Amino acid sequence: MIHRVLCRKYIGQSALLWGACAAALFAFAWVRVWVVSLLDMQQFSTIIEQFRDFEKFSPIEFDQLITYLGRVGATFDEPIVVTCIAVWCIARGSDVVSGELGRGTLEMLLSQPISRVQLMLSHLSVSTAGLLGLVMLVWLGMWVGCQWTTFEETVAPPSFRIPWLGISIPLTTQQPETIVVRMSERVDAGLFAAATFNLFAFGFFLLGVSMMVSCWDRYRWRTIGVVIAFYVFQTVMYGLGKAAEQLAWLEHTTFLTLYRPQKLTMAASAEGWGAFRWLPTGEETLGPMMFPTLLIAIGTAAFLTGLAIFRKRDLPAPL
Repeated sequence: MIHRVLCRKYIGQSALLWGACAAALFAFAWVRVWVVSLLDMQQFSTIIEQFRDFEKFSPIEFDQLITYLGRVGATFDEPIVVTCIAVWCIARGSDVVSGELGRGTLEMLLSQPISRVQLMLSHLSVSTAGLLGLVMLVWLGMWVGCQWTTFEETVAPPSFRIPWLGISIPLTTQQPETIVVRMSERVDAGLFAAATFNLFAFGFFLLGVSMMVSCWDRYRWRTIGVVIAFYVFQTVMYGLGKAAEQLAWLEHTTFLTLYRPQKLTMAASAEGWGAFRWLPTGEETLGPMMFPTLLIAIGTAAFLTGLAIFRKRDLPAPL
């Protein structure tokens, strides 16, 4: 059902945007690992403790931020990463129907032996492949950063701690030793696999919603405006749910609640492959992998809704 000519067309249209987003994401993920290495862990912990009252506004727990794994993994919550993924998905999703209508090329396309289903599936395939490439470049940038970045750590001489008194007695007269450590010795990039999948699911959801609105609308600028307004509204609801306990229920009405890359990273760190489960255990509401799965399911439902709308709608004459 995928048309090769359409795929080549869509690849040519999106190559420049994809290249710009890919370069930005890879470079940022690499550089951010290096920036993490510049901050002394002890000093950073002291700073974090001063802002403990604002922890509820943070996408991750502060206790995770004082570990190298948590600080490197916070890359997935950085605005530039989320924005680049959103730009790609909204730009490509909004172009599928309303973009072609705006350019006056949709009727010409459909006059060829191409069905509307083929058009939608071809566009979805190229956009999804591009999204997958972008999220993999984020992970690759983090992996390269971990392999190439080194930092200094101070190792205290051995000591004996007296219970109950909280006093440490040095066992030698040696001074603290400074050693050079590679970031890969402190951070296993493989633990970010689940978080990378969550980022892909986040983008796929936005792609599905954008394609649904594009199938319904006529003007691409209005399609982009509707999707951005929806995204901003969801962000505001998520922020209000975090800010006030009486509005905590708002968190359950926004898709951003399902984007939890740090939760998946910490679950992978604690449970290994056991974190890749859908069923909850203990006090969990959902298993870790249910978060990205729900995003993909909702995105797929949005795409199928858009496809149904597109197959039934009458196309307006080009202006």
